[in-house]
Amino acid sequence: MRNMLRITSGRGCCSFPPGWSAGAMGLLFALLAANGYAGALYFPEMSSASESSYAGAGMVARANDAGTVFSNPAGMTRFDETEILAGGTGVFVSANYHTNANNTATGSSRGVNNRIVPAGSFAYVRPLSDRLKVGISMHNYFGLAIDWDDDWVGQYSSVNVAVVAPQLQPAVAYKVNDWLSVGAGTAFTLGYLSDKLRVESIPPGGDDGKLRISDADFAVQYNLGVMLEPWEHTRIGIRYLSETDLEFEDDPNVSGVALPPLPGAKLDLGMKMPQSVHVAVHHQWDDKLALLGSVGWEEFSEFSKVQVEGNATGINTTLDADFRDVWHFGVGAEYKYKPRWELTAGFSYDTSMSTDRTRPIVIPLGNMYRYAIGVKHQKREDLILGAGLSWIYEGNMSIKDSLGVSGKYTNASITVLSFYARWL
Repeated sequence: MRNMLRITSGRGCCSFPPGWSAGAMGLLFALLAANGYAGALYFPEMSSASESSYAGAGMVARANDAGTVFSNPAGMTRFDETEILAGGTGVFVSANYHTNANNTATGSSRGVNNRIVPAGSFAYVRPLSDRLKVGISMHNYFGLAIDWDDDWVGQYSSVNVAVVAPQLQPAVAYKVNDWLSVGAGTAFTLGYLSDKLRVESIPPGGDDGKLRISDADFAVQYNLGVMLEPWEHTRIGIRYLSETDLEFEDDPNVSGVALPPLPGAKLDLGMKMPQSVHVAVHHQWDDKLALLGSVGWEEFSEFSKVQVEGNATGINTTLDADFRDVWHFGVGAEYKYKPRWELTAGFSYDTSMSTDRTRPIVIPLGNMYRYAIGVKHQKREDLILGAGLSWIYEGNMSIKDSLGVSGKYTNASITVLSFYARWL
């Protein structure tokens, strides 16, 4: 029998003879990695270091630091002086994985490897006149990085995956009148996809190989905002992020398995950063207390439709992971308990884009319960220091059986810690 490589797309298994396997393998597993990653993609805590203090609650209405350049560019009209916001963020993912009686795959039953993923953000606002303001922000609102032990039970789905999309966004805002401001930003995006997994040899007994794929792509996402201030102590923010396409291309790098050369075995993988709409309110209850609320929608049902094409395999199709749109609901508060000290807190709930029927093993995807606290201290008249801590709990989640792997993640959570400084 000739050596064959078994390829699984999560919906079935098929075998390709050498010379066809590398391209098909890259296509199908790249799809798995990208779709499995969706649950962690839009992260309010990554858009600005100060957002980890609020759990995303009221994000598009706060406009009380330069982070509003991205969260709602219309909020820049509230600034009469130049301001800079810069900070660092650490993300820690924890998820234990346990197989069940239906599992037939071999490998260790471990969860996600514990490591901290660092990130940073920067925002700058400058008034040009009483009505016209400009700003620029740098952040990574989209993506996360996860890895597992090389011998874990899901090693044929992935052992390391990263999807990130850092953005540089210039923005402009204009105050139309005393109660209405509008703003717009253009987010220049550098998307990056990387995935590593093991390749099983058929017939059994052969040495496993490894597959690596990686590529970067440039895209543009549009950010439109409106800020309404119908009453003196209340403002309402509305923000729309446009959908944009990321097109990844790569020659799959297969090692450890003997394959003949495959000229032109390039894969094309097209995915969408989904459009979203968020609405929020910020109400100053009294001199010390402010209340926040928000609701949002993100079209992840479109993100799950990935265009897959391989010029050496004849594959040209759209595969659908059957994800659902995500809804966000949040509440929060700001409390100034001393003239130079302020406490913040927030809670939000984001619905799951996947179910037990569609949830891939690559990463836990479930309902997200966000809890956040933060503190701000005015060190001097032109400097405010702050910190925030968010804990995102997803709980216990069964995964869709694939490649003989069956089980569930337990106590899945994400912890985000940020420190930042505001120069006024």
